[in-house]
Amino acid sequence: MSVAADATARLLSLGDPGRGPAGAVVGVRTTAGTEVHPTGWATLPREGAPGEPMTAGTWLDLASVTKVAATTVLLLRLSSDGALSVDDPVRRFVPAFDGGGREDVTVHHLLTHTSGLRPWWPLYAGTRAGHDVAERIAALDLAGPPGREVRYSDLGMVLAGRVVERVLGTDLATAVREHVSQPLGLDLRYGPVDPAGCATSADSDAVEHAMLATGRPYPVPVGPDDVAVWRKGPLRGEVADGNAAHALGGVAGHAGLFGTADALLDLGTALLDGTVAGPDAAGRAATAGEAHPDRGLGFRLHHAPGPDGPVTWLWHGGFTGTFWGVEPGSRTVVAGAATRLHGTVGPLPGPRTVGLADPLAGVATGDEIAGVLLDAGTTALTTAAGATR
Repeated sequence: MSVAADATARLLSLGDPGRGPAGAVVGVRTTAGTEVHPTGWATLPREGAPGEPMTAGTWLDLASVTKVAATTVLLLRLSSDGALSVDDPVRRFVPAFDGGGREDVTVHHLLTHTSGLRPWWPLYAGTRAGHDVAERIAALDLAGPPGREVRYSDLGMVLAGRVVERVLGTDLATAVREHVSQPLGLDLRYGPVDPAGCATSADSDAVEHAMLATGRPYPVPVGPDDVAVWRKGPLRGEVADGNAAHALGGVAGHAGLFGTADALLDLGTALLDGTVAGPDAAGRAATAGEAHPDRGLGFRLHHAPGPDGPVTWLWHGGFTGTFWGVEPGSRTVVAGAATRLHGTVGPLPGPRTVGLADPLAGVATGDEIAGVLLDAGTTALTTAAGATR
């Protein structure tokens, strides 16, 4: 069994019985070649519809992989071009982000998740039409002083995306198209995308509905009845993330990007080549922050034993079960997904959400999915190294 095929089998085995991912696809590229292996369902069979199998060319809702594949790549490029410095204060680009310690927050803090911003807030609750979401974030008190600790923050990456837009004078969707997708010929873009070629990313808005209903994991002063935009059925071709979908028109620095496994493999190669984000972009991104040695610029860092000593993966996962990672020393790229929110969290409302405090109970976690794919990548690079000796 190939490395990619073994990884997809492992992905489908994750989760409690009856709570596993609907489908999976894994792509691996080493100096020895490329393989992409799909398995399971892009969309599950249901009454009156036969379902659609996962394929190598199925489009995926990349969720938080957007943070690195779009926002971080573009910021690394702008930094390389001299259009900004990651040490610039955020208020240079978002003037409303000032006072109360915000004046000390830099672009570097946003990328390393050390800005002091809270992790999440339902920006779609109570936001007035035409209200600038960046100003809404700027009005929220910091949860802590910048630079002190890692506090993974969607809000920080929303602001990072806004920085890109202010520097380039265009929206993120156009920036990705003009500076990434078109030059490289990638199937990578912000949604919506044609549902017919896309995997179902979630059964409904049940997860965020439960977050507001329970106040877990982030207490907020609004409940699900304060929101009128809940999507009750399957999400396919439209971004699953609530803030991206309902407050940001599907285009955001933290979520909203769609693409194929092949596109992520090609993007990884371009990142390693320096053709998309400037010379030594991967090396710059791999610089660990003082607050957390396992977090670089945008990317998380994973250290593993390799055939000739330790290897370091730059990687990021997405809430929908997506993954993208590169290992610069061996020029290895891994990409893929396990659609963990399809066939598991259920519709809204529905029997799987009524009385269920946590729609994700028994569902494969993002860290479990990442673990499988990091193992696959390390196995592949070790095999490739052995083949050249």
